[in-house]
Amino acid sequence: MALVACAVMTGGIAAWFATRDDSPDFCHDLSKNGKIRRLLDAAHQAESTCAALGGALKKAAVRDGAEDHSIKQAQAMKDALLAVEDQMRRTGTTSLDEDFSEPFAEALADYSTDIYGILAPGSFDYSRHDSPSDPPWADEDGVHMAIFQKPLMRVMRGISATPAAYVELRRGVTRTAVHELAATPNSAVEAADPSGAEGPSAPKANGWVLGSLDAVADEVTARLTQEAAADWENRVRAGLAQGLPENVPPYGEDPERNILVTWQKTVASSSDDSLTAGLHMQGPVLVKAWGEGIRLGGEKISSLSEGARFSAESARSTMLHSLD
Repeated sequence: MALVACAVMTGGIAAWFATRDDSPDFCHDLSKNGKIRRLLDAAHQAESTCAALGGALKKAAVRDGAEDHSIKQAQAMKDALLAVEDQMRRTGTTSLDEDFSEPFAEALADYSTDIYGILAPGSFDYSRHDSPSDPPWADEDGVHMAIFQKPLMRVMRGISATPAAYVELRRGVTRTAVHELAATPNSAVEAADPSGAEGPSAPKANGWVLGSLDAVADEVTARLTQEAAADWENRVRAGLAQGLPENVPPYGEDPERNILVTWQKTVASSSDDSLTAGLHMQGPVLVKAWGEGIRLGGEKISSLSEGARFSAESARSTMLHSLD
């Protein structure tokens, strides 16, 4: 049975029609999964609605003001992801309930560093811990969890049928991508030759991770009518541009904010039919802002931007196949 969410917009009815293929019993059945049941029992909480279940899982997994996740919280996030993906796979579900998706996306976005690590090529610590039976681990950067890429992509696609959920994921991963650029040491930048064959890894890694999220967006909108897809994109554009200041802060004062706001302005100024192109070009836009901020030469910026663009296109194609 399909559930349809609709919204009234200025000028008439219905811009976002997200046709969902989760049954009315999806959340109820999910709450009976052994992993989920243990999380709910530990919190002395009983699921009654999709909103309640999403909120309970968020409460079990997020930091709640702490500087880092605990091992227990990271295990809760991993268990929840595995349980949701298992339920989606067994029932053939691709799009999840809005009331569940928004709080669950907020919880998952709190693990944006882990999303980045799972998706980025060459993240060996993550590939060593991504089996379902592998527990979370701690290092000098904090506590981490990992699952296989395909289940993560399936869950992100499911919750991203809700535009606000996709915004949470994209904003969280963008913050991590921006941090990776701003934290790149000058020695790595200086090693980059004009051809781009050598140099910092962040531009290409960013391109791959952001391209993976492009695949999620493309798969969501491909299943919508033209009108519904346009409304989904409008809502995503508004969410990504939310909190945009009038001026871009100088790179020297706040490098990460400078890169982020530069991209947000690009999204905010995109036309109604170009959000997809704006998302696809996020990696190069971030690289250009970063390169200009650290005063790289134009040739190096161009080669690193091209590497990010090619990486994103490759990831988008690869990950779209994984969502088939």
